[in-house]
This record gives sequence, C-alpha cells and structure tokens, in this order.
Amino acid sequence: MKTTAAEAIAALAGSEATLLSGVEVRSRARRAQASPTALVSGEPLYTEEEADDVQGNIVPGFNKDHQEFLFLRFDDGLSGTREWLSWLAPKLASMKEVLHFRTEFRALRLRLGVREPDMSATWTCVAFSHEGLRALVGDEAAAFGDHSFRQGLSARAGYLGDPTDPDMDGHPSRWVVGGPDNEAHALVIVAADREDDLDRAVEEVLAEAGGRGLTCIFRQRGANLPGPLAGHEHFGFKDGVSQPAVRGRLAETGEFLSPRFVAEDDPHADLFAKPGQQLVWPGQFLLGESRQDPQDPLQPAAAAASFPAWAARGSYLVCRRLRQDVVAFWDFAASVAERLDLPPVNVATSMVGRWPSGAPLLRTPAGDDLELAGDEFANNHFLFDDETRPSVLEGIEGYSGDQHPRAAGDVFGYICPHAAHIRKVNPRDSATDFGAPADTVMRLVLRRGIPFGAPIAGAEDPAPDLVAAERGLMFIAFMSSVEDQFEFVSRRWCNNDVQPNLGGPDPIIGQRDRSGSRTRVVQLPSSNGEMSSVEMPQDFVVPTGGGYFFAPPISAVRGVLAEER
Repeated sequence: MKTTAAEAIAALAGSEATLLSGVEVRSRARRAQASPTALVSGEPLYTEEEADDVQGNIVPGFNKDHQEFLFLRFDDGLSGTREWLSWLAPKLASMKEVLHFRTEFRALRLRLGVREPDMSATWTCVAFSHEGLRALVGDEAAAFGDHSFRQGLSARAGYLGDPTDPDMDGHPSRWVVGGPDNEAHALVIVAADREDDLDRAVEEVLAEAGGRGLTCIFRQRGANLPGPLAGHEHFGFKDGVSQPAVRGRLAETGEFLSPRFVAEDDPHADLFAKPGQQLVWPGQFLLGESRQDPQDPLQPAAAAASFPAWAARGSYLVCRRLRQDVVAFWDFAASVAERLDLPPVNVATSMVGRWPSGAPLLRTPAGDDLELAGDEFANNHFLFDDETRPSVLEGIEGYSGDQHPRAAGDVFGYICPHAAHIRKVNPRDSATDFGAPADTVMRLVLRRGIPFGAPIAGAEDPAPDLVAAERGLMFIAFMSSVEDQFEFVSRRWCNNDVQPNLGGPDPIIGQRDRSGSRTRVVQLPSSNGEMSSVEMPQDFVVPTGGGYFFAPPISAVRGVLAEER
C-alpha cells in the first residue's frame, strides 16, 4: 500500500532508540583518571591555566537541552561595551569547567543507575564578527588570516550557493540577522539544562548589555526536540551521531578531552577514540595548536600563525540559521518513493545516509535498527569503501560488545549513495578529488547546533498553524579555518555533482543557483538496486541568517577586548 507523506511524518514518533550511550557504561582501564606521567607519546597536554582559557562550547561542547542565541551590536563609544565584556568574562564557561561537569555527571549517572540525575549547569559562550573585533581592537583585527572570516557570511553567501536573486527566499537581504543591513558584532550563546535557568541567565545578559548601550538585534531560542524526537532534527533524523574526537589531556588530572574506549592493543587505538570516531589534532579547531598532517595522522603538523597573539586557543564559529520545510521534504520523499517502488522513509534515508533512529544505512540496509542506533560503540563504526573490521574495546561495564551486522564495502554507492548527506560531508575512507582519505580529516568541524521551532514530525493531522510555523536548525560549528573546513565542504563537496565522488549534490544541504533555478539531480537506488536520476526542484533547507564569528580565549575577552584603547 502506498505511504503518504503525512503518514511518513507521523510515523517518525516511533523511531526512538534505546540509547546505551557512554554515560550508562564505564571503561575499566583507559578513562579519565590516568596519570599525566603515563601520557601517550605526543598527546597534547593542557595546563590548568590553558584549560581555563579555552571556551567550553568549543571543547568539549555545551550539549544542553535549552539554548538561546543573542545577536548584539555595540554602541559607537564602546566604553559601555568594554564594561559589559569585563562583566561577561567571568561568566564564560571554560573547557576545564565543562569537562569536569561531564565527568561528574557520568559518575553520578552510573552510581545512581538513572539516565538523568539531578545535576544541572548554565553556561555562556561569546564570539565576535570581524567587524566587531575591528571596532574593539582596530587594525589588529586585520591580522586574522582567514579571508572568509574577514569578509563575513553575508558577502560569502553566493559563493556558498545561497540564492543570488534578491527576490528569492534565502537571499541575504531577506535574512532575519546577518544580512548586509543587520550584521551582528557579537554572538552570545547561553545554554542550560533547565529552561527557567536559561530564562534567568539570558535576561541577565540582556539587562547588562542594554544598560551599557548594546542592542540585541535578534534572539533565537533553540531546544532539544521533545519525547521520542529527542536528539533528532526536524526532518525526524537523529543528529550529531558523528563527531570527531579532539586529541589532548588535562595536565591536572590526565583526563582526555575526548573519552577513549578503544583498547591500547587494538591496531587503531591511536587513530580512534571509539569505533568510528576519528582522533583529530586540536589545531583543526583551536588556533595556534598542532594541526593534522595529511600524510601521517599520528604526527602533528605545524600550528597556524596568521592571527593576533592574543587569539591563540580561540576558534572560528560559523553560525547558519537554517529553516527546514518538513512537509515539502516528506512530500518529495513520498513522490519519489512511488516512482522507485520504495517506502518514503527508505528514500529519505538514502538522502541522509542514516535511518531516522541514527542507525547507519551501511550496517542495516534492509530497515531501521533501534538497538544499533542506540549503541554508541557501533552506530558510527563503518567505512564507505572497505568493510568494517571489529574494534577491540576496553572492558566496559554493562556492554556485551558490538553484536550488530558489519558494514560491507560500498565503493560504488549502491547501498549508501555517494550523494547521501553523511557521505558528502565526511567521505571517511574514500579517496576524493583532493587525494587520500587523510585529507578528509582536515575538513572536519565540531558541530554544536540545536533545533528551533515547534516540531511537526510525529504529529498526526497537525493543525494548519503548526504546519505553517517556522522551524529549523541553528547550525553552529567551530574550526580553525572557515575557508578550508566549512566552506570547502559546503561548496566543493556538498554543492558539487561529481565531488568528492560522482552521484550528484548533497540532497539535504547542497545548493545550486543557476539563473534563479534551484533544481538539482541526485542518484538514488530503486527497489531493484539500480540507480535512478531524481530531480529535486526546490531546497528543503533555506538559509535565513547567521554570521562568521571568532570565539576568543577567555583571557582575551577579559584582558584585550575589554581594555580601553
């Protein structure tokens, strides 16, 4: 029987996975308590002072259910702005603070045997546009070598594939924030476990800013979706399953910046923190730190140097407010499904590369698998070209091992199409137009996004006002080069028909602007396994705002940006 788009949307409410997630299990040997005197050779080591200086939303990330994004402009005199920065600096959450909370939260969860122990925090992060930094430090802002950051998102929009026709939705002139006439000087992100705590913290930031002459030109509330959709984005797919692991430890405790679960006697122990999670040198995300070497991932490459000295251990922040047309997405999936003789969810899954639960298509081609989706030691353990080989894990209490079917090699993209979103943004072991797979690691970013707007996925017979309501994703990502990471992946891979491999552009976030036409063509498998050309006449994800920002070290906010000049 034919499945309609409405039925497909409503069915997504039942896609919740039973998460094993690492906070419910414990590694016996290699977790955070190792002595700093027993360091892995070459592992970056952060002193207490350095760990207190990196903003915690960069590493390890806030990961809170409730967040608000405040886009601010400074006054002309700047004296009030500097006073506000002096007030704000002590409130910024550091890497050390967030790492310690994470460790304590997991320990309490294990001790009590509950998924959500009564432990909460409210954290704040700040970042500045190039225009904002130029207002504060003058000519020093020109020392930032990233050309894209200096130009700003609005000026780069056409390069990214955003509509170039001012009459089209998605053109920067129509953005709610970040367009030519409403660019922000600063972005403040406040995150909390509890909504009432977030409300209080946000109002305090706004009151202090407003009292000193700053103007909030736009604010956006984001929240983890409720119930079975928790952790999913608005199309109904689990989000954030794949994140790189940052190499490094705290000198004070020996705690890894990213927990390690792969046993030391596994041949890939120095490459992966857990199965499928690549270890990446911190310089790919933090300025002035050791970067990834495309020839040898175990050896660090020289740190970047094109930035002011005070910006070391800061990070570029890309913010994209992306509106999602959920109804149009599932209408499209339903119409293509009828032609390809498949259920709509299969078509949508081919476009994403994962089932709604987050289970990877390559490990469960026949249908969704909630147990696989909930197994954090298996749900990201796969390659694209080669078959999956088992990993040796440390003794993990409560975990019986990866018992799920392995992923077979899929060089030609018959199972997970080359155009699938997860294959476009991270080709993994596939060689690309830029060479060996090691280059792909240099393109990874740290994603910190969260949905905004009321969900419609899972709703049966939604009311017209719910259908019409705006919803989408606040895409937030940290990196050490906007040009070589975010823009490279967006423009060179996601928007391209033939790169990193043949098969069409990314059907989720890829863009094509040809004389006002947004039509794209992707290759998707039909029920008989043959690839079919599928025309996409519209965008399901539309940019509506954002900006390129820089999140400085906390010491720079307090001691450089807040200083009188």
